[in-house]
Amino acid sequence: MKFTEQIKQKTPVEFELAIKDFFEQILGFKNIQTTDGKGDFGADLLGEFNGKKHVIQVKKYSAPVNLKAVQEVYSAMAHYEAESCWVVTNSTYTESAINLAKSTNCLLVDGNDLDKLFVEKLKSFDEKIDYLQKNKIRSFRITNDQLISAYSELKKQLKRQPTVEEIDKLGEYSSSSYKKRWGRWNLFLREIGETCLVNRDITKDDLLMNFIDVSTKLKKTPTTSDMNKEGRYSVSTYERHFGTWNAFLEVQSVKPTKRHLIPKDDFISEYKKIKAKLKKVPTKAEFDKLSNISSNSFRRIWGSWSKFLKKHGEKTRDVSDQELIEEYHKLKAYLGRGTLTQEDMNAKGRFSSSTYERRFGSWNKFLQSINESPNIKTGITKDDLLKDYLRIADSLNKIELSTSDVKKHSVFSLSTFLKKFGFWNKCKEEALKQRNT
Repeated sequence: MKFTEQIKQKTPVEFELAIKDFFEQILGFKNIQTTDGKGDFGADLLGEFNGKKHVIQVKKYSAPVNLKAVQEVYSAMAHYEAESCWVVTNSTYTESAINLAKSTNCLLVDGNDLDKLFVEKLKSFDEKIDYLQKNKIRSFRITNDQLISAYSELKKQLKRQPTVEEIDKLGEYSSSSYKKRWGRWNLFLREIGETCLVNRDITKDDLLMNFIDVSTKLKKTPTTSDMNKEGRYSVSTYERHFGTWNAFLEVQSVKPTKRHLIPKDDFISEYKKIKAKLKKVPTKAEFDKLSNISSNSFRRIWGSWSKFLKKHGEKTRDVSDQELIEEYHKLKAYLGRGTLTQEDMNAKGRFSSSTYERRFGSWNKFLQSINESPNIKTGITKDDLLKDYLRIADSLNKIELSTSDVKKHSVFSLSTFLKKFGFWNKCKEEALKQRNT
């Protein structure tokens, strides 16, 4: 069995341990150690070969790994005073990652490399290094210039920046061609100097203004089709913020009509399309990534995503409370720390923190159920949030904060701010008032 097949179902933590064993048993490294997950400075593993220290970053991805990984591990090499750096993935690398690796002498190991090194067991270490370096010299049948030209042509036709959905429907090449080359759609946009619409912090205010713009243009309440066609943001973006499209309409005091409801057959057809594309039953995250319809919308007809799957004969596995608790303690032991945060679980855990929140009500309620101290206090007030907002503003020497500032520096989550204030602009206004009083 191929090495990549053996590690297919492993969690990121288990994959990291498998790569640790791989470097010891296949490549002959000594003294392999894992770094502290919270402050690893860009390296997951440290190891030695012939007295030389190496730093290794491990990425279990479904998409190609981009140049950020190379940048991080190259910086880690200096921090750990190592002589060589590696990035290892079960996936592939973008062209920009490969080019940067060449200029920094960073060694890249992809899924095919893992399989080849595992099966053939090349005789000497130098032979293995030579193979890895030569294997990353590759060419693309579609050039970067062709992809950029096709994008520019579609932009010219639409007289505006095309969305990912429009690239797939109207473009000469699919969005996957761009993502394979640059890693993510936004990295492509950044490369050609375009605005990264998807990557910016989209607030509820942004979505409301977009809704008003489309409503004004069409002189009616837009349907989901109208929004996907005319809007700056797709309906799935609204559903991620409000739960469902109808929930958003209700917030705006607009009564949903049947014309605003996605037909049942459309849900089934869209699901079958995504399943055929992935060649497996999609997870909610995979469906949301590839579809214009949010998985949350399935609740209107079937009650939940899981009930939809069961109704259509798909096998689902319900994770038990005990499994969630065991995974928490397993990760805690691996990281060698006290109470874990949601960030720890999202970065290294087998299940996301949102799984725990859905099962136990919140992350803190989960911690309380296993007799651990909550990460942050409960009963958070607006005053608590405003004090933290002003603390961050003072530390950054800013009058107003962006949602990115809060995500990076606040002890509270951005969703906590939005739940309390409704809109981000409202939070900024109240913070300014408090500062001036």
